[in-house]
Amino acid sequence: MNDLKDNKKILFIPGWLDSGELHGYKNSLDIWNKNINIKKNFNVDFVIAHSAGILVALYNWNIHKNFKIILINPIFSKKNILKKWFKMMIYEGTQYSFKRIIIFFSVVPALIKIIKLFKIPIVDIINSIPRDNLIIIYGEKDKYFCNKQLIHSFKDRFKIIEVRGAGHSYNIDIEKAIINIIQ
Repeated sequence: MNDLKDNKKILFIPGWLDSGELHGYKNSLDIWNKNINIKKNFNVDFVIAHSAGILVALYNWNIHKNFKIILINPIFSKKNILKKWFKMMIYEGTQYSFKRIIIFFSVVPALIKIIKLFKIPIVDIINSIPRDNLIIIYGEKDKYFCNKQLIHSFKDRFKIIEVRGAGHSYNIDIEKAIINIIQ
């Protein structure tokens, strides 16, 4: 697994108020608590994007079109997002370390960023991506953010993987699915 997380040709973009470092990724784009230029060419082979991090991955792909994308538990709509986030935290529980709690001090700038990012035409960008350049992974228990109907509407174009037992949070079962794809 460390090969995945140490590989400089793989970029991890975490979900809202999360950090790639907390998941062991050396090459991550922690956009929620840092000021990062998301238009800059990532110069990687793969972008692994979790949750709201997919917005940045798709935005950048639409500009450069030069990497493969793995979307994990993608969020396609901002509708009731804070309500869904609180329900998800209650339903799935949280794995918050002290470092993750510190990121919560960035909640206002992160909220502004996510509102701006939701203006991206997500579905249009996904539909413009070549078949072999996109894979979608989702947890079967992701009941608040996962739009399974929309995800399955892409099944004729892209590889879709459901991870049994996984919810919305990034976890070891989702990571194993990623490793199986990249190897």
